[in-house]
Amino acid sequence: MNHQDTAANTPVTFSRLPVFDTRKNLWGYELVYMSADKNQTICPETGDGYTAELMSGTSLALDHTMDSQKKIVVSFSVKNILKDLPYTLPPGRTVVKITNPAGLSGSMLLLLKKLQTDGYQVMLPWIKGHETCKAAYDLADIVCLDIAAMVLPELIHVCEQAQPYKTKALANQVKNQVIFDICCQAGFTFFKGSFFKQPEDISVKKVLSGTVSRFKLMEAIETDAPDFSELAAIIQADVVISFRLLSYLNSASFGFRRKIDSIKDAITLMGWASLKNWLRVVLLSEVSENRNASELIFLSAQRGKFLEQVGVSHDFWGFEPDSLFLLGMFSLLDALLNQPMAEILKYLPLADKLKSALLMESNNEFVPLLKLAQYFEDAEFNKSDAMINQLGLDTAQVKQAYHSSIDWANKLSEMQLKK
Repeated sequence: MNHQDTAANTPVTFSRLPVFDTRKNLWGYELVYMSADKNQTICPETGDGYTAELMSGTSLALDHTMDSQKKIVVSFSVKNILKDLPYTLPPGRTVVKITNPAGLSGSMLLLLKKLQTDGYQVMLPWIKGHETCKAAYDLADIVCLDIAAMVLPELIHVCEQAQPYKTKALANQVKNQVIFDICCQAGFTFFKGSFFKQPEDISVKKVLSGTVSRFKLMEAIETDAPDFSELAAIIQADVVISFRLLSYLNSASFGFRRKIDSIKDAITLMGWASLKNWLRVVLLSEVSENRNASELIFLSAQRGKFLEQVGVSHDFWGFEPDSLFLLGMFSLLDALLNQPMAEILKYLPLADKLKSALLMESNNEFVPLLKLAQYFEDAEFNKSDAMINQLGLDTAQVKQAYHSSIDWANKLSEMQLKK
């Protein structure tokens, strides 16, 4: 998602970090802003870079691409709360996160209470000296803390300490299923981290024949010069894909004067480039066995486009942009299918180097690019900056690639909603 900051004329984008509940249902997103210009920064601690235009643009972008029932968490400094910037985001779904609960004045607490009265929730980071901030925690709807270095007794102790404040607890940096289960046992309500990108059940099972046939369709659409008659026949043989494609093209959003009733007509009218991207995403959604498939597919598409654009802007690397797209697109297949990547790769139409990269094998030249994509989507911007320097990439071009990839994935998501 992105917005053009009209005041500074600097493109701004943000990572959207999914937040889940105890049942692994998507509860909402925390938004972490980043300027796409290497000389401009967005800093929630000081409020630098936050503007009313940026916030209202965020709200508009969310309305177009996200379920309105999902919550959004945005960090605000005291300065920006005094400017009433939270009010540029929609009440009822916005959680105002305060970056530092210590030393909040009585007047600031009154402003936070008014925000709650007006339909906003308040989130505070949990600190050891919480007793000194009792008035702030008394009004907090949610407290959050990084749990990466904590063990079960410590986590239980935090939840017990937070209980008298009648607030819910959000665990940050939940990296895998084991940590998720531990946090659930401790009493946390919400969870943020990369655990949802891991397979839920890693037991090896036979890949279903329907999945294999869709992998073959993936192979057919990736050929340099596809035979459209043959491709139409392959698509037509898949009843579900054919139905989704024809329903999509015959929807009111296209407004074709006549009904589209053949796959060959669909290929002609939609254009091969657009159809290829649509098929890539739909095929992933059809083979998925993960409850959070929509989020994983969004990330897969966004990763693919990001790596492709990095390849285009740094063509001296000699990487094929289309191969980089496939690398990103397939990088979460283990989570989507709940199977080991090594098992899935037996059926994927990829070169050996790309397969090696998907296994994250050392000394593979593609692996650093995959890590770079992961750092951006997890808002680990210090690590992404270090990787950009390590690879000798152009900072502004890489950030612009990320900016445009999120925009592209959003449009693709809208396309999927119209199917």
